[in-house]
Amino acid sequence: MINVSTRMTKSLLAIHGCSAVFLGLLLYTVILTGTLAVFEHELGVWANPPSQAGEAPLPSGIGARMKTLAASVDPAYLDEVGVFPSSDGRLMAFFHTHVEAEQGREAVEEGTLILLEPASLEELDRVTGSADEVFRHFGNNALSNFLLDLHIRLLLPGQWGLWATGLLGFAMLVASVSGFVIHRHLIKDIFTLRRRRADVLAARDAHVIAGSWSLPFAFVLAFTGAFFSFGGAIGLPMLAAIAFGGDVETALEVLQPEVGEDSSPAPLADLDLILVSAAERTGGEPQNMFVNHWGRADALVTVRMSAEEGGLLPGAVLYKGATGEFFKTQPNLGNEPSFGGDLAGLMSPLHFGNFAGTPSKIVWFALGFASAYVALTGMVLWTRRRESEPGWDKLARATAWLGYGLPASLAAVAAGYFLLIDGVSGLGYSLLYVFLGGLLATALLSFGARSAEAANRLLLRLTGGIMLLLPLLRWLAAEGPGWGMALSSGLSWVFVMDLCFILGALACLRYKRPHSSPEEINIERTDEDKTVAERVADAA
Repeated sequence: MINVSTRMTKSLLAIHGCSAVFLGLLLYTVILTGTLAVFEHELGVWANPPSQAGEAPLPSGIGARMKTLAASVDPAYLDEVGVFPSSDGRLMAFFHTHVEAEQGREAVEEGTLILLEPASLEELDRVTGSADEVFRHFGNNALSNFLLDLHIRLLLPGQWGLWATGLLGFAMLVASVSGFVIHRHLIKDIFTLRRRRADVLAARDAHVIAGSWSLPFAFVLAFTGAFFSFGGAIGLPMLAAIAFGGDVETALEVLQPEVGEDSSPAPLADLDLILVSAAERTGGEPQNMFVNHWGRADALVTVRMSAEEGGLLPGAVLYKGATGEFFKTQPNLGNEPSFGGDLAGLMSPLHFGNFAGTPSKIVWFALGFASAYVALTGMVLWTRRRESEPGWDKLARATAWLGYGLPASLAAVAAGYFLLIDGVSGLGYSLLYVFLGGLLATALLSFGARSAEAANRLLLRLTGGIMLLLPLLRWLAAEGPGWGMALSSGLSWVFVMDLCFILGALACLRYKRPHSSPEEINIERTDEDKTVAERVADAA
């Protein structure tokens, strides 16, 4: 052991504690936003509902409608065509091609994006330009896209965001495994809640219970999250660098099925019949459809399916576009079925919790909320025990700021969405400014409050107040449907989300956190109450 002075030891402990809280708050951000993203589609429908809910992700008649739309766009954009539901339930048809970029840069997707009503298939709007420009043009997905970008990349540019969330996922994976190994009373702690003891010990028991119950979920969440982040940030670029001279496009093409090239013109087969055939063949429901080389003899139609009833793995089936003949079933990875491909296919349903529809989403949301609660309360308990020491009060306030200010800022983003949706183009940037403004305002409130405990209560009430306004803003400012109209139009999630926000707001406004002084935190601490770190220190 290295001998250092007492002053140096305290400085190192302060650095160690600050870095731990910083990483913990980042992990809390990823977990909380991921928990909300479980209901990304439902949030999208709530924020900007269509006039009528569609009968399916790809409703009947979409094939014929796509042929009509194809006749109205530039033939150069028929190289690759896709139709898929957006997060708010509307359909997006993207006709595009790849345009060569400057040397050293990747090719740019350019085309026409058309927005359709899901029930009537009526065209709402269209825009032509690069992929980034056309998708940014429509504000209907801005709220859910912002939430996903915060969860996946922490709003960082390029691969940096994937690196950051991948490392946080790996840290959570290590914490889950090590926590399971060193936990001495796992079964006992699952059912232990000592309500009559000191307030802080009851809070600690709640922290341990939530952590124990959500431990398997935390492992699954961390593993699958790290897989997605590192797969995009490291896996594919590394494969391209080793085998294809760094050409990612070529690497992706090799993973696609081989089809003989034939550029001679040929009419496209009936796409609606292809969708019916895909559903009968797989037992799932078509989720999206892509056509390569529309109008050519070598056209290939790819239909991505949901998992069949009782299954976990989604699938994809391929058809020859000119004849409508079944070509092959596309594995989740590569061109041939494999155990590794099946494992890769499991990552998505296990991470997003959508394998059993709404019931599994509710379970994933509850477990995700428990994981966020564990991350936040762990840091709150740890900083409160030390807040009487020099410098630790600021760390406790920082925990209050991001722990309770993040939900308030996210609620402010939703409020800003309703206020800005009809008057601002490029809505995603506006929501970013609202979010940063919310973080700044909550930081001022946190560090200006008389204590970290007071900051917690203030920010909770602020969150509750904003959440209570959201249904009114959706109805009045954004001119969304009322509950009766929403229910009659098959948009039940509008009513459900409004109700959830109202109940959540009331819970935040009514919540009264019992106050315990730093001195009270250390009373009644038997050996089993001590943390693992404290027991290790005692043994040393």
